[in-house]
Amino acid sequence: MPKLFPKTLLLILPVLSLLTACGSDNDDLPDVDPNTKMLYIDFNDSVTGWKPGFADYPAGQETFYELASGQETLPASLGSNRKGFKLSGNNHSDDLYMFVTKQVDGLEPNTRYDFRFKVTFGTNAQKNCIGVGGAPGESVWIKVGATNTEPKAVNDGAGHLLMNIDKGQQGAGGTDAILVGDFANNRECGDANTSYMKKSLISDKGAFSATTDNKGNVWILLSTDSGFEATTTIYFMELEVAATKKI
Repeated sequence: MPKLFPKTLLLILPVLSLLTACGSDNDDLPDVDPNTKMLYIDFNDSVTGWKPGFADYPAGQETFYELASGQETLPASLGSNRKGFKLSGNNHSDDLYMFVTKQVDGLEPNTRYDFRFKVTFGTNAQKNCIGVGGAPGESVWIKVGATNTEPKAVNDGAGHLLMNIDKGQQGAGGTDAILVGDFANNRECGDANTSYMKKSLISDKGAFSATTDNKGNVWILLSTDSGFEATTTIYFMELEVAATKKI
């Protein structure tokens, strides 16, 4: 497995413009220091090792839920001849959870880190719309996280697929994933322009921490948790993570 948190710190990182942010912190990720390691992912370049998954729906109903995932060419409005990681599903359960995860290494073993995330994705959901069960934008929540356990959907014994980690429930985060914002873009509902647009979200300082395993590995998680009872298709484009060792 390649080291995505390199031992040598990245001193220059691509700058992502923010369309919106979670909380009151509108600043960038922290400056590099001896206790911080950085990870930058561009899903146009590669999705090697990234595993998609779906939860909070009945097992065996993948076709009915129209579940789809993988690296695909972005809609033209998001960039010419570029790719992103697509997750898509029709939320018949009013609770569909869609995620992509990858294990990365290069951190210290059995060590707790504060994590900050900046995630950039494509969204076609206008703001302030009314939808079935919830809004197509504001009722689809974006969650990010890190855990030393591989995030998986497992059968609960009653025929439902549930997560094996604590990702919280819809608009609330959990111990393994936090809420950073929603899927709504900045176009008002009813705007004639329904194309995809780029949106970036950044997590608050000190909002999330996790402990590495005994090899210094951690699973990074990007996800949506939906209360909108129709189809959501998201394209994850870029991810930046700052992992700062707690002292």
